[in-house]
Amino acid sequence: MQETFFKLWHLTQRFGVHEAIVVILAFLIYFYIRGAVVDRAGEAFANAIDIINVEKNLGFYWELQMQSWILDSFWMIKAMNWIYFWGHMPLVGIAAIYLWVRHRTSYGLIRNAFLISGAIGVIIYATYPVSPPRLIPFAGFIDTMAVFDRVGYNAQETQAFVNPFAAVPSLHFGWSMLIGAVVAWVGRKHRLLLILGIVWPIAMFFAVVVTGNHFILDAVAGALVCVIGIALAIFLYWARRYFVQLFFNSWRSYRSRTVT
Repeated sequence: MQETFFKLWHLTQRFGVHEAIVVILAFLIYFYIRGAVVDRAGEAFANAIDIINVEKNLGFYWELQMQSWILDSFWMIKAMNWIYFWGHMPLVGIAAIYLWVRHRTSYGLIRNAFLISGAIGVIIYATYPVSPPRLIPFAGFIDTMAVFDRVGYNAQETQAFVNPFAAVPSLHFGWSMLIGAVVAWVGRKHRLLLILGIVWPIAMFFAVVVTGNHFILDAVAGALVCVIGIALAIFLYWARRYFVQLFFNSWRSYRSRTVT
């Protein structure tokens, strides 16, 4: 019975069933946090106004000006919308599958970084809801995805999967930074992958701002959260290796003493 259980465990692990369970649990936690936050619109708007004031005081409230760069170009708007929407969860899924198949160690690190940063993110979403610029009344921002695209996070088909007041931290940017870093690392010998890993986070930064979905400070917060996530993931990786090696060394020492 025990042997059958371990065989089944290793078989499901080999085909990624364990990873799928982790993802499903993460989504369930996210939905719970979303339900606790969506009714706090007033607080989210007030926090967004505070961010505007902070950026003004620091001298980089540039979001309206940055959005104006693309408003005269239909194709620039479409490109930024495309990057914002399809470059988030769809790209995360593609990157996860690629790393799982081709670079298992890097996959483990980046998975843990995503889980840690996501956990930090949902705690912040629950305690500090912030409206995206596009939803702030009379702030002057245009919701480019709602105006120019039928597919968007406000679409009826996707509303059940969206927290409208999860602007801080911007995991759109933070996770694109993680993906860019791991793609550049595993593809460092291939110029195209290296360039893609560097360019993609930059493109996502502009996309989250010019589409009216995030403030610059949101992106900074997202980067900080994800740096913490990858740092803790690397620490856990080496700590696990250290303690596993320590255990086996202790076991071999014990066995040698027992035999003699």
